[in-house]
Amino acid sequence: MELIGKLEEIRDAIQRTATFTVREFVLEVENPRNAQWNDHVLFQVSNNNVGLLDNFSVGQMVKVTFDIQGRRWTGQDGTQRVFNTLSAWRIESAENAQAANPGQPATATAPAPQPSAAPQTAPTTQPAQNGDIAPVDDLPF
Repeated sequence: MELIGKLEEIRDAIQRTATFTVREFVLEVENPRNAQWNDHVLFQVSNNNVGLLDNFSVGQMVKVTFDIQGRRWTGQDGTQRVFNTLSAWRIESAENAQAANPGQPATATAPAPQPSAAPQTAPTTQPAQNGDIAPVDDLPF
């Protein structure tokens, strides 16, 4: 997945174990309907990717490529929780990304389309009088 936004915060790297280091950063993603309600999204980079943020500064527009990871955790009282992590694996300047993909918007990438309540089917076809294939309008109204 990809998201474009402004680097709002870059946190220090934290050595969690001898073999695991993480670094978090916050991306402000523009809400196209109302800028007062922009999203503030927390990402993390780990191990070899911790250095990805070294070439960027707060306030810079970036394109983040990431995976979504989720895991279950059971507390001592038996309650189960699910944690999600947005794990970034590529960060590039939004200007460079824009130059490489001129058709892409300069703000957040559009969310995936949601399925509609009514299933959509492709129109059936039948030969037209001149031999070409023409769609059949089989709507009941």
